[in-house]
Amino acid sequence: MESENFKLLENTDITTFLIDRPWITYRTNADLDALGSRFGSPNPEGSNRLRRMSSIISATHANDRTASLLSFLFSPAQLRPVINEYLSGSQFSQLKEIDNFILEGLTGDESKDILIVADAIKQRVIREINAILLYSNLKLVSSGNSWEIIAADENVKVLVPIKRINSGYISELLAQGQDDLQDNDFDSVVTKARTLIEEVFLQILSDNDVECKRNGDIGQYRNLVVKALGMRPSREWNPRITKMISHLNGITDLIAEMRNKDGDAHASNERVKIQAAEAELLLNTSVSLATYYLRVNDRHVQR
Repeated sequence: MESENFKLLENTDITTFLIDRPWITYRTNADLDALGSRFGSPNPEGSNRLRRMSSIISATHANDRTASLLSFLFSPAQLRPVINEYLSGSQFSQLKEIDNFILEGLTGDESKDILIVADAIKQRVIREINAILLYSNLKLVSSGNSWEIIAADENVKVLVPIKRINSGYISELLAQGQDDLQDNDFDSVVTKARTLIEEVFLQILSDNDVECKRNGDIGQYRNLVVKALGMRPSREWNPRITKMISHLNGITDLIAEMRNKDGDAHASNERVKIQAAEAELLLNTSVSLATYYLRVNDRHVQR
């Protein structure tokens, strides 16, 4: 059960930072209806948008899903309109007017820069929220997709993910992906497919005490996972198994490549739009891959 401190996020002084500019993507009442439906509050109550967002937070907290909601709001896919304006140099980008909004380390590689900007936005909003939580002697902290509200004077430690990726987690993501398919939101399906593979790889590396630089490089993660789990082909292997693993690596690379070029976190106008059949294939393939790697990891850990 998540901390009761998450109820403090229902404060409308805080919800404005979650649905309004300048940092976060602006959400209309229709957007809030969709957000509520996604997180178990299909008809959020309230006389205005801020109160309706408070209602959504209340419902997600009752279901221990506040961390999932926050991760969704601050995902590159959801921040795409704000990020695109900034990276395109638009005169309308409000990020440029924020004091101390310094984005260091932009690489010129759009797929990586999107992640850098998304993280900068997330940290800035957390700072604004903590200026309010300070009156309760608390602060909001986040690492990856983990979120906690802790004492203001408590040192931040590496957060352990609230949810481990397991069959239940994968089933939930699959259901969300199927909702995206019904909504014809194929870009989001591509993003979910790539994100699932990335998170599975990072969890496996953590389970096996393997350090790695979290730079979104799926190929790097995969190579480390293959080494950690002893999945490198050897002469003792059946040739058909060796061939299967080779194709498995190729599929993983293609999923990563499609996310970089075709996912909704990428702002390029040159990406190729995929259709429903291909999006569904991609979603199901990523689920199968994630399940396979998790099972190999379980077998390795139990030795």
